[in-house]
Amino acid sequence: MKTYHHFSTFERNNTIKQMEQECFDVLIIGGGITGSGIALDAISRGLKVALVERNDFASGTSSRSGKLIHGGLKYLQNFDFKVVKETGSEREIVFNNAMHLVYPIKMNFPLIKKESYNLFTLKAGLTLYDRLAGVHKNERHKIYGKKKTLLHEPLFNPSTVQGSGVYVEYRTDDSRLTMEVSKTAAERGAKILNYAEMTEFLKDENNQIKGIVVKDHIGGKTFTINSKYVVNATGPWVDVVRKKDRPVKGKYMVLAKGIHIVFDRNSLPVQSSIYFQHKGRTIAVIPIHNRIYVGSTESIYQENMDDIPVKLSEVNYLLNCLKDMFPSINLTVNDVISSWAGIRPLIGEDGKSPAELSRHDEIFESDSGLITIAGGKLTGYRKMAERVLQYIERKEKKAITTSKTVHLNLTGAKFNSINEIDDYTTKLVQEFKELDLSFDEVSKYVYRYGSNTEIMLAMFKQYNDKTDTELRNILGELRYTVEHEMVSTLIDFYDRRTSYVLFDPEKVTRTLDYTCEELANIFNWSIDKQNEEKFEMQTLLKRGLNFK
Repeated sequence: MKTYHHFSTFERNNTIKQMEQECFDVLIIGGGITGSGIALDAISRGLKVALVERNDFASGTSSRSGKLIHGGLKYLQNFDFKVVKETGSEREIVFNNAMHLVYPIKMNFPLIKKESYNLFTLKAGLTLYDRLAGVHKNERHKIYGKKKTLLHEPLFNPSTVQGSGVYVEYRTDDSRLTMEVSKTAAERGAKILNYAEMTEFLKDENNQIKGIVVKDHIGGKTFTINSKYVVNATGPWVDVVRKKDRPVKGKYMVLAKGIHIVFDRNSLPVQSSIYFQHKGRTIAVIPIHNRIYVGSTESIYQENMDDIPVKLSEVNYLLNCLKDMFPSINLTVNDVISSWAGIRPLIGEDGKSPAELSRHDEIFESDSGLITIAGGKLTGYRKMAERVLQYIERKEKKAITTSKTVHLNLTGAKFNSINEIDDYTTKLVQEFKELDLSFDEVSKYVYRYGSNTEIMLAMFKQYNDKTDTELRNILGELRYTVEHEMVSTLIDFYDRRTSYVLFDPEKVTRTLDYTCEELANIFNWSIDKQNEEKFEMQTLLKRGLNFK
């Protein structure tokens, strides 16, 4: 009988069985970056850990962020030095632990007339930033006058741009980072399940929470999990979960919505990544292979959290920002090839105004013992996890210890330098010669799956009978993500494991029938189920372009 990886979709029933039988030290609700980070921190401390996610990993905010591991430059303006220091050092740790997913990019920050920075304040800000964030000597900022700035970026508006600072930021694939943090926790013994929704809390005779009731959305079974501590790490949904315990009082979530739009690189051929100010807001323009994405807007969001539309007014707002910044480029709505919208939770408090919303993470505990972590951002996921585990240590009256994940490489991250990644890629091109893949093709896989790429390429061979290499490759990749990354649906694969939906929607359209047929064979789907899956996938593709 074939044995499967811990993080295989075929292991679901075993995982459920173990969840029912064991009593855990820590049970986490929520499979975004925060929940996944807590699971990894807890398991690395030797605790018994379970995590449930009602949808797929990173299906909320963690796949819809700006995909940057920020050093926190904008916090300098609020003199939030502690945050800059923490995010700067965290960024370095996340890079070292997942080099194939987090990579340095040169960020061009133009100085624009009437915006908040001038040459002096930008120089002072970036110097302080380099120092606080512990930036390496070779990555420290450079300041340029107008002439050099326009030479570096000829598309800038010469009538408003007065100079620039260039510094290093890090780009990431947020949904893959989340998934690999969860997967690493599972490889170390955590019991982790997607499509498993917490429906109610289990309480003892003293009204203290001792576990949860869970509905498995794939198998349809309802089961219970017992745990000493339950942590609510559901991001924008934390209040929905808190209400299942008791009414929410005091602090509550206020949701901020942001959108990003994607173009073909040729329609906005900038020379590097750019972060520019527009009437006080900061807009990012980030190239990624042959695409470029732009964002973000920010507005308070009070509508359906499970269906967040991108509005035409928001797209037009970004197009206007681009027009002011790059006057020679004439982009319209028709140039947008896809888009995404996400919500992030800010913390509001009764009696405080929206201007006083906190972007920091905070921990609250209810009378019945539900521990909730809210707020925060992608870059700080490890520190948020550490704070939750230290909170539990205080409750246990144990000595407070620091996280053991500082030097813990994620699954697939067996590299110590970018050169090693290139050497590994070259080795795979040779090793899998019969697949006839170019260095660039293999490199894209390596920057997605890291040192697990060889396991995946071996699966391509199973499909070598396909005359079309694109088809062979996508079916091999699909098979790998089912057997090693808990893919259960077409959207899991095309959106959160590969981001094809965001950056290569044409590929999704070309291959959809074949991947659906393959999943139908793997999971014994009925015709109705296949049609439903295809319909949901096509709806997601259309939503990326149908602006309300």
